[in-house]
Amino acid sequence: MTLFVQKKTTLFIIPMMVASVFTTLISQAATVNKSDSSYILRANDVVRLSVYEEPDLSVQVRILKTGQASFPLIGSVEIGGQSVATAVEKIRLLYAKDYLIDPKITLMVDDYAVEFVSVIGAVKGPGQIPVPVSGKLDLASAIASAGGITENADSQNIQLIRDSGVTSTFSMAAIQSSAGSVALASGDRIIVNQSAFIGKTVAVLGQVGKPGPVVFPIEGKLDLVNAIALAGGMTQLSNPKKVSINRKGTVTVVDFQSISQRGDRPYLLQPDDVVTVAERLF
Repeated sequence: MTLFVQKKTTLFIIPMMVASVFTTLISQAATVNKSDSSYILRANDVVRLSVYEEPDLSVQVRILKTGQASFPLIGSVEIGGQSVATAVEKIRLLYAKDYLIDPKITLMVDDYAVEFVSVIGAVKGPGQIPVPVSGKLDLASAIASAGGITENADSQNIQLIRDSGVTSTFSMAAIQSSAGSVALASGDRIIVNQSAFIGKTVAVLGQVGKPGPVVFPIEGKLDLVNAIALAGGMTQLSNPKKVSINRKGTVTVVDFQSISQRGDRPYLLQPDDVVTVAERLF
């Protein structure tokens, strides 16, 4: 005894003893690897389509930047941005509409697209950081993956430039305290700016132990008391009540003794200031 099973394009004669098995198989819904079913397909992913008992329809294709992929008979299908399960059902319906009766479709991701964010500037390992297949990468993790910031980095001026062009600025402290909250996407750029105070100095002259230039700290804060301490402190001949600061030609005379005693209101210096400690008059 035989059973006749008809496709829209072909008539087959199948022995009865295997007919029930065949019928069960072709009546199943389109299948997908369970571990991949929720994965969101994206440009440059390579997918492999298999159609049960239709080897001529099996194909491996790459998803274009437009999100489309081309399959036999049904042509270009937009599957980018959709889950694998959704893409499978979409393809199944297209084949079922004009070509096959109750087709059994399998769609597998053979090669996941590698997407990147860029981390450049004052980090220990600048370059491109791959976005995990899960698509989850945050600002703190990206900087950590680049080796962290260098000693010359401006920790108050870290820029995030989105692929859309929108720019935000963060401090390293804020990034670390909100770890995981600033999500990144492929094409984003992180620029860790170098401190503007690199190579900057103030000159401390007159009655100090080591007159000459004092290196300005990378973080950009240097007060008068610390500058004089870094210059070896005052000599026995110094006049602590008469310390002058020349800032771009404008000279200010201050009482160092009073400033050092109050402590709560430091006298902040700027790069290229010239500090002169006067000599005591006997």
